Amino acid sequence: MNADNYCFCELAPLYALDLLSEEERAWVEQQLIECPELAEELAEYQTAAAAIIYSSPAVEMAADLKDRLFDRLGLDSPVTVEEKAPPLPFFSVRSQDVNWRPHSRVPGVSIALLNTDPIKREIVGLLRAEPGVRYPFHIHATGEEIYMLEGDLVIGNEAYGAGDYIRSHAGSNHAPHTNGGCMFFFRTSMDDEYPELATVG
Repeated sequence: MNADNYCFCELAPLYALDLLSEEERAWVEQQLIECPELAEELAEYQTAAAAIIYSSPAVEMAADLKDRLFDRLGLDSPVTVEEKAPPLPFFSVRSQDVNWRPHSRVPGVSIALLNTDPIKREIVGLLRAEPGVRYPFHIHATGEEIYMLEGDLVIGNEAYGAGDYIRSHAGSNHAPHTNGGCMFFFRTSMDDEYPELATVG
């Protein structure tokens, strides 16, 4: 459709339903700037669009719908909840099975991952640092939790030791260091940012 043939009364309902192309959306938004009184008309469409989902009657899904769909697609039917093996009551890692690996970019640091949750974007593990190690400056995507097991960890002007618990909030940042070496348990986000490391080839 040519922009010369656009009509606000025709495009406004589609705008409210988010069904317009970028060009059509831009045209509607330009009309709202030029004629602010059109905003009231658009608001009525948006109110009606928001009510659609609540005004539709609930439709019961057929019990065999999933099986019919998989059959039509030529796929094996997925395992139902009843057929799944019961989940283990817990997960554990024995001390002799802890797998320490050198940190890929921080000399003097070893990490043992205990659990990785790709859904929550969270990692849980142990970190061990040699004396004098300075961990890179980083920004927390979500909260970070540390429980000190041994040694010292200095964050800002505070030194923490065995038995201390430290929680950093989302958006906080620091570059901790250790004087005599340390080991701690941690829970943090896979999405933490390391600006210093990002610039190092």
